[in-house]
Amino acid sequence: MANTIFGSLLSPFVQTVALTLYEKGQEFESVVSDYKSAEYKATLNPFGKVPSFKDQDITLYESKAIARYIANKYEGQGTPLFGTTPHETALAEQWLEIHSHHFLAPLNVIGEELRKKSTDPNFDFTVMDTALAAQGKTLDVYEARLSESKYLAGDHYTLADLVHLPIFFILTVVLDEERRKIITNRPHLNAWFEDMKSRPAWKKVEQPSSSYTNNY
Repeated sequence: MANTIFGSLLSPFVQTVALTLYEKGQEFESVVSDYKSAEYKATLNPFGKVPSFKDQDITLYESKAIARYIANKYEGQGTPLFGTTPHETALAEQWLEIHSHHFLAPLNVIGEELRKKSTDPNFDFTVMDTALAAQGKTLDVYEARLSESKYLAGDHYTLADLVHLPIFFILTVVLDEERRKIITNRPHLNAWFEDMKSRPAWKKVEQPSSSYTNNY
């Protein structure tokens, strides 16, 4: 098979690549590897991270780079993941940058704190709640944008939306009801998430909630 993804489908970044392929109507082989091994670092990703991706003699890593490659290779097939106009394409790229530089930073802290919480019966939520408050300020910008357009780049679902879906899903599973309000109390953001979650491609990628609650 031409397309091979290396990494567990429990990873939101592996899911991003799988989602992109499914939105383009493509199948793939999924391989769970020891990504810390010397062989993996030498042949797939020198940083020892997932996902990595192979398409015949092409090897790539970093989920958004892989997703862009897939979207461009299969342009004209499946969902047009960079929109239908130059303006939509530019907006999609803009929100992909926002995802990298504003959305992910607090989430790294939240994820680390959730892992600590899973093993600490006396867990202190202070650091996590500070990160959630910072994330909330970013999500206020999303809420404002989604109050004026159905998707981040306009009227059409693009890669800019897709890259957020796996992480939003995990947050709604692992956060308690009160902290989950970071999403549910923003009506346009929550409607956007529910819309994306209903897509057929996500139904193929979605993992059981217990897969996450057992790890966080």
